[in-house]
Amino acid sequence: MRRPFRISVLVGVLVAFALVLFGEIKQAHALPSFSRKYQTSCLTCHTIYPMLNSFGEAFRRNGYRFPSVKGSLDSDSIRGSEIALGQEEYVKLFPDSVFPDKIMEAVPLSIMLNGAITANFPDSDAKAAAGNVISPNGVVGEAHIFAGGAFNDNLTYFAQLTLSTEEGVDIETGYLLWNDIVGPRHMVNLWLGRLMAPQLTSFALHSSYLSDSMLPAISIAGLYNPTGSFAVGQPHADGFELNGIIAHRFGYSVGWLASSQAAGLGTIDAEDVYAHIGIKSGGVALDGEGKYGPNPYDSKRPWAEKSITLDLFAYHGMNLLDNGTGTPPDASNPGGLAFQPNPVGQKDSVGVLGGAIRAQYESAILTAGLQFEHHDSPYQGTPATFDYGSLSLTPGTPNTTSSGDAWVQYNELDYVIFPWLVPGVRTELTTMALDSTLGNGNRATLFRLIPGVATLIRPNIRLILTGDFEWAQGMPMAGGWDAAGGAIVAPGPNQASKIEAETITATMNMAF
Repeated sequence: MRRPFRISVLVGVLVAFALVLFGEIKQAHALPSFSRKYQTSCLTCHTIYPMLNSFGEAFRRNGYRFPSVKGSLDSDSIRGSEIALGQEEYVKLFPDSVFPDKIMEAVPLSIMLNGAITANFPDSDAKAAAGNVISPNGVVGEAHIFAGGAFNDNLTYFAQLTLSTEEGVDIETGYLLWNDIVGPRHMVNLWLGRLMAPQLTSFALHSSYLSDSMLPAISIAGLYNPTGSFAVGQPHADGFELNGIIAHRFGYSVGWLASSQAAGLGTIDAEDVYAHIGIKSGGVALDGEGKYGPNPYDSKRPWAEKSITLDLFAYHGMNLLDNGTGTPPDASNPGGLAFQPNPVGQKDSVGVLGGAIRAQYESAILTAGLQFEHHDSPYQGTPATFDYGSLSLTPGTPNTTSSGDAWVQYNELDYVIFPWLVPGVRTELTTMALDSTLGNGNRATLFRLIPGVATLIRPNIRLILTGDFEWAQGMPMAGGWDAAGGAIVAPGPNQASKIEAETITATMNMAF
């Protein structure tokens, strides 16, 4: 069988499989707006989007600007037509005239459609939770509208509006990037608004072939308390970040973000702060402008390099949780609604230390990370009770004495066979220390094994197939592992541990 025919057969099989199995919605981010602006292929910055190659990562770190070549500016790389907003002579008249600018003639918008269907193994906890083995719900689950561009060579922007069948309309991202404020290029940048995510590593949030986020989307707060939602390094981060690259190979970021609170509670003072440092040896420099690593650049394999990148970060956050000790809306009206305590806030201070390493040898990429997360007061207290017979109220007692610790470890190994075909395997391990006086034992552990393959049917059509195999020992305080990024497996009442194959998921994204 000839090679082109074998490749066509393989792609056909994958597409056919996707039409039978679709699944859990996952977000993906790639902007054809930039392709139109620079008149270049999506593959200039991506392998299988949203995964960025080394040039694409440099483009992102540079504030969505092309790396400089011999002192060139980002505007030197623009190939699309532009419209002048004022004459260049206005520069000399400023401030007596408005400072001139340019905008792209093409509207800087892109659209992405996401959809999927999950096949639940017949005897799995996933099937029990969903009530079916397979359902077409979710074939088209989300639509994203992106905007990305530049006001000038130093001021750029990025925005994302999401329309979801489950959550309606949401402004997921919208921020302004003021780059090269002072000093050498790339050394001091200020990003302000609703950030894509806090930069806790040297790579983008979606720098995984198999998962929506390389950092596990695990809400440890949600595992201790069902009203918690904080997850380290995940998107929707309102605030600002100061970041930069020094001497091409050293990166840093520091930020201040809005803190999170449970539904029904007021907004608290912003206390979330973080700091990150990273260093890269070999390969393309962090800013794309330094000396290349030990193996020369290969235009036929732009993803391939020999490099090691090390990252360390620290994060302090504040969660305002519902401690479960509220009183009824109207305790004197037993003939009214059933007892429904009002939410009562309990501050849970969070400290996180973490690190990651990404080692690449040609087409093989290994990423590994470890995070330690400490919560001062994550547990719900004893809820209030109301005796409708005697009309007596017993106030609840908040739990401010029990703390919680968790370790999260993750690995992902990928291999780029072709620029459109990348198989991989991912593991995630979450271990929680529990207060045994509350009845859930001393520890709960979840291990996930996620094998899969990512493909490009066309440069702007992506298909990912993944499996999910889970092993759980014990249960978190919230009563289930479902808060841990989609994990489902649940040991029974008298079952110490459980291992189970849960799902096979196919996800497709189309960007245009």
